[in-house]
Amino acid sequence: MLRRSLVVSVGLVAGLALWLSPTPARACGGFFCDLVNNQPTPVDQTGENILFAIDEDAGTVEAHIQIQYTGDPQKFGWVIPVTAEPDFAVGSELLFTNLLAATVPTYSFTVARDCADDDDPSFGCAVVSLDGGVAGSGGDDIGTEGTSDTSGFEVVKREIVGPFEIVVLKGGTADEVWQWLAAAGYYQDPAAGPIMQEYLDEGFYFAAAKLRHGAGVEELQPIVMTYAGTTPCVPLRLTGIAAVPDMGVRVFGLGHSRYAPSNYRHVELNDVAIDWTTSADNYTDVVRRAIDAPMADGHGFVTEYAGPSSVVNTAGVFSGRWDADTFVEAMPINAGISVIDALVEQGLVDCSFEGCAYNHPQLLPLLRTYLPAPPGVPEDIFYADMLAYEDMIDLDAWSGPAFAKAMQERIIDPGRRAVDLLARWPYLSRMLTIISPEEMTVDPEFIQNPDLGDVSNLRQGIMEIPCAGSNRMRMPNGRGVLLDESGNWPVFTDMPAAQRVEQIAPAGAPQLLQDFDPQIVASLKASNARFDYDDGDGVRCALRRGSWSAALGLGVVFGFAWRGRRRRPAL
Repeated sequence: MLRRSLVVSVGLVAGLALWLSPTPARACGGFFCDLVNNQPTPVDQTGENILFAIDEDAGTVEAHIQIQYTGDPQKFGWVIPVTAEPDFAVGSELLFTNLLAATVPTYSFTVARDCADDDDPSFGCAVVSLDGGVAGSGGDDIGTEGTSDTSGFEVVKREIVGPFEIVVLKGGTADEVWQWLAAAGYYQDPAAGPIMQEYLDEGFYFAAAKLRHGAGVEELQPIVMTYAGTTPCVPLRLTGIAAVPDMGVRVFGLGHSRYAPSNYRHVELNDVAIDWTTSADNYTDVVRRAIDAPMADGHGFVTEYAGPSSVVNTAGVFSGRWDADTFVEAMPINAGISVIDALVEQGLVDCSFEGCAYNHPQLLPLLRTYLPAPPGVPEDIFYADMLAYEDMIDLDAWSGPAFAKAMQERIIDPGRRAVDLLARWPYLSRMLTIISPEEMTVDPEFIQNPDLGDVSNLRQGIMEIPCAGSNRMRMPNGRGVLLDESGNWPVFTDMPAAQRVEQIAPAGAPQLLQDFDPQIVASLKASNARFDYDDGDGVRCALRRGSWSAALGLGVVFGFAWRGRRRRPAL
């Protein structure tokens, strides 16, 4: 199943481990390791982005783990417990970029004004579409060869996968694994020892990865691991050692039906608790509080999207124009045609404007390795006009076969794998939890349930603006939330963040464990009553028009639609 991934918000790295068992699938762990001047320095894990694809016919789970790291490349390390020797491959960063963009939850609304009694012509009568915005969601030589001894400790696999050097360790004790990792430059927090021993006692292997010699952090790509099993899992027990409080863990699932947590609760958010007027700026806090609600108790996931995988745009992820063979026999400049010209023809580079655009995150790192700009020459200027610098090209760095191989492995194959994955699996799920280290006591597992309905990531309400009275946000479920006199979202008393907490099985409807609807209704009525608003029959109050609605009306007069701020999720 899956263990620690790295991630997002602040761009720090952490290790992620994934484990899948061919029998009953249980969790595993992993941890990030760092070494600074031979002094152990753990690196905080700030989030995880993980994609699973279950192939029940083959009995395997494919896990794509996004990695982000901004430190010294020689200090990057990753240790992953696994039940057997996994197959490794390089993944596509653009796949994660497009997954996140296509499924991010958005809270938008249209505005409806009732002008029947309005004697002020400056406001006009209109229905304006407003976008409420996007919810914020919130190493060198690997080491010495291991050899079998009385305890059975050995290195059973060693390979280079893209920018990574990977080994798989088998058997022994936690102390022996530690000794090997320490000799290879990894740091382990002492708190990890007992947990590592648990996995070893259960027959687990450990995979250890570092950046290969000379690779920079800009060459980091997602890692793909394929395991035997049918139950994906995000093992969080070891994550707690380096995790930060309120860490986001986002899980994507590809298959034939919707994914759901099986040993964690499923939590449905209360839309009334989300501030729709500020682009859902409080989304992360609402998710956090909802996950901590009674019956979820810190072990729950919300579903942010569930539906067709075709929503993910594959543009730029892969192109049939890409051809690594073009460069096998190529020199930096052949008969006036440069390597850059060939890349332009394949759509990977565009130098037609000021500077150059590199249309794949791995292309510029490859050019820096095999076709570096001469000293003192800016990269964009060099690549835009290589003929002008022909005598300064570093021919010792160039290798057509090596460039072609790297392009195939780092750009073409991951891209093709990503689009094939989306084409093969028609259904996509996106789930989120926000969890703190002390809560990482159980490793969440996931199942597919064909009886669950779709979940749209596009949530739309209606802002009702009467000609005399207060503005009201009509929620998708029909509830009305009265805004205060200034057009701000009200401050509620005792408003639950969760609508309900459920337990989900592999089939059938969710089992309701906790329904917060009575509390939501009571809190909403109390809030609306503060503004003399009758939410039941929609009677307008006698409050003056809020300044927010006045500003909106002026926007309509001048012929533009105000659009709310957009925010990308922080993972």
